[in-house]
Amino acid sequence: MFAFRFQGAPYRSNCLLQPTSGSLINVTEWPPFVVTLDEVELVHFERVQFQLKNFDVVIVYKDYSKKVTMINAVPVNSLDPIKEWLNSCDIKYTEGVQSLNWTKIMKTIVDDPEGFFEQGGWSFLDPESEGSGAEEDSESEMEDETFNPSADEEEEEEEDSDEDYSSETEDSDYSASLGSEEESGKDWDELEEEARKADKESHYEDEDTSTRKRKGVSSAPPTKKKRRS
Repeated sequence: MFAFRFQGAPYRSNCLLQPTSGSLINVTEWPPFVVTLDEVELVHFERVQFQLKNFDVVIVYKDYSKKVTMINAVPVNSLDPIKEWLNSCDIKYTEGVQSLNWTKIMKTIVDDPEGFFEQGGWSFLDPESEGSGAEEDSESEMEDETFNPSADEEEEEEEDSDEDYSSETEDSDYSASLGSEEESGKDWDELEEEARKADKESHYEDEDTSTRKRKGVSSAPPTKKKRRS
């Protein structure tokens, strides 16, 4: 028997489970709990996360028609000793962060065991296989990006052509406005001539006004002073 024991809840309440070289048992509480390792195909650890203090143990049997055994609320500090025990007993184990629907999983295996193993079998429980798949996806994405490098270049060329076109349009608009101003404007000689005409007209108006004022004064009848009696 192994020196360590761990707490878990194979039923409704916690109990002390004792690993051995050929089984996992609890015979101190009712009902007794016994798992024979020769019948076990693999052990999966669920809800293995740093922020959680407990995790769950799922025992899958070689007889796929048999319901899996769940041991809930196992302290996280028992994870490494349990792994060492399973290694010594040559029992495969995996771990994940989620709780799985084992009723549906086992039904899928029972309905088509050959198809299940052709698609990878229990590899979907192995985080390393998930990581490698993610790496392959990322590599394929990188290959797609490197395979079409001309897309970015075409976009840059289109942006440059748009900028050149806008700048040419602005220059043409500016030159057109200057041309229209030059066509609608007058020469310097013409402006001087108009200024001289304006000065003459204002001069004539001033002389006419002063003449009218002088005539108005001379035409007025003289005032007579009254003699003192």
